[in-house]
Amino acid sequence: MSRETARDAFVVVSVLVVVVIVAGQLAGQPVLLGYVTSGSMAPTLETGDGFVAVPAAVSGPIDTGDVVVFEAVELAGGGTTTHRVVGTTPEGYLTKGDNNPFRDQDGDEPPVTEERIVATALQVNGEVVRVPGIGTAITGFREAATSAVLGVTSAVGVDWSPDQRGLSGLFISIGLALLLVILADDLRNSSLRTRTRDRSRGDDGLDARWVALLLALLILVPANAAMIAPAGTHHVSVDGDDLPAGTAPGGTVENGFTAENNGLITMLVVLDTSHPDSEFDRTQLAVPQGASATATLSTTAPSPGERTAVAVSEHRYFLLAPPSLIMRLHAVHPLVAIGAFNVLVLGSIATLVGALVGSGSKRIRERRHGASLSVQLRRLFR
Repeated sequence: MSRETARDAFVVVSVLVVVVIVAGQLAGQPVLLGYVTSGSMAPTLETGDGFVAVPAAVSGPIDTGDVVVFEAVELAGGGTTTHRVVGTTPEGYLTKGDNNPFRDQDGDEPPVTEERIVATALQVNGEVVRVPGIGTAITGFREAATSAVLGVTSAVGVDWSPDQRGLSGLFISIGLALLLVILADDLRNSSLRTRTRDRSRGDDGLDARWVALLLALLILVPANAAMIAPAGTHHVSVDGDDLPAGTAPGGTVENGFTAENNGLITMLVVLDTSHPDSEFDRTQLAVPQGASATATLSTTAPSPGERTAVAVSEHRYFLLAPPSLIMRLHAVHPLVAIGAFNVLVLGSIATLVGALVGSGSKRIRERRHGASLSVQLRRLFR
């Protein structure tokens, strides 16, 4: 491997890691790195300390003593919480902050189910790997990013107040743009090393690779943001002491989920829950341009004094392939489906540009005598 190739690979990997970490933190879903905003886990983790967050999909079975990041239902009004597992029940895990005198479940928080666990804190020899102060820096960066986005959107007359998912999609798009710029720079340097003869003849060129990169940048950055930013986990809580009128324990409580599409292409919205007492009337919503669609979640009403917490995942994909194919890819992993979309678009762009411009550099020679536009176009695409 040449030094230039190794350098480019290092830069690409570095950009990917940074983008994943930043996007995860902005979305409130720790990826590779998490942090705490309170002292409930002191002295293991002080306020503002970070930790290595291992995604739940690869962290393995949860054991008593593990420190987990989970989607709380009642704690601090809901949202992600980092506490230690101190026990198990048939309904889920019991959790507690190291600095708290009581378990979370001694209050209104229900036992933590598997689908609500986002990540596990990496431990070495029984000790959480701590990154002091990183959370304080991330919080400051998030506030600065929000202020910057608000300033730019206000300056151009756009009314957009970004939430965490919106910021996540923005930074993922920026990351994809950076990767494309890195690839473009590599192609440019390679082209400069091999085009000296053409330059000496005074020829200019239209490189198909540059055209493809430009189209990919213009299409894939906003497209990926449109799919990734709205994705996430929603939470529904059904309280046995506050059931809808006429609903008895063991009956059915219905909640509607409405998906809107403000884009130009039909979106396939995939809804899913693994809770045994809940199910959707339909898990796939094809939402046309400028329209909306609603799915109904039915949950078995709990007994008085009990509460059912249901986690619902939402994923979005452009409906450019048969829904059955998208769902097969989604079943493997949502990122596989998104990756397939990118491959499809890149392949289409490469085919289109190759048919119009060719696979290499198409030289355009200057003529002393003027030529009509139609003649010049025929020369360009010949």
